[in-house]
Amino acid sequence: MLLKCEQLMKGPGPSEAVVRIVTRDGTEEVIVDTSLIHGETLDVGPLVTRREGLVLIELPRESVSGRMRVWISEEQFANAHEVA
Repeated sequence: MLLKCEQLMKGPGPSEAVVRIVTRDGTEEVIVDTSLIHGETLDVGPLVTRREGLVLIELPRESVSGRMRVWISEEQFANAHEVA
């Protein structure tokens, strides 16, 4: 599943980047491998569960704030028709 994201900066490692994603509760910054970034989207694993237009996903890595799972609005996915 491709989640919309904003790449903030490269690093800290040579094949990593810091991205920002929009969650139900605000924004989260996550350091990810650059192979997971496709333009302005981030490849995330399958959904854990869903409810009322929200999808619970597991991030590829713990966010800066320490979260591994976050609630995301279905509209935040590049392929929202596949999530619904």
